[in-house]
Amino acid sequence: MILSQKRVGDFVVLSIGDSRVDANNFTVLHEHVCALAEGGNCKLVLDLSSVLFMDSCGLAGLIPTAHEIAPGGCFMLTGLHPRLAQIFRLTGLDTLFDIYSSVDEALMT
Repeated sequence: MILSQKRVGDFVVLSIGDSRVDANNFTVLHEHVCALAEGGNCKLVLDLSSVLFMDSCGLAGLIPTAHEIAPGGCFMLTGLHPRLAQIFRLTGLDTLFDIYSSVDEALMT
């Protein structure tokens, strides 16, 4: 999985450079978020703007990944492709995550 990160103020913006998040590559994302959380980074923006497909492992795996963030922190998702946003709505995951249209919008909260 291609991941890139940058710090913007108190936030770490983690961008996924792959078009798929699935059973084959989700572990890399989870381990990276865990390492960030252990390093004291508790405000994370996950940029999904390049992701066109996410299987059930990727979707379900976001829940424990988000729980790695310390209390008082945040785990925001941005840039959901319309098909992916629809899956989040249908599964109810849109009620579990703070979802923004862009990284800039998330950083303004």
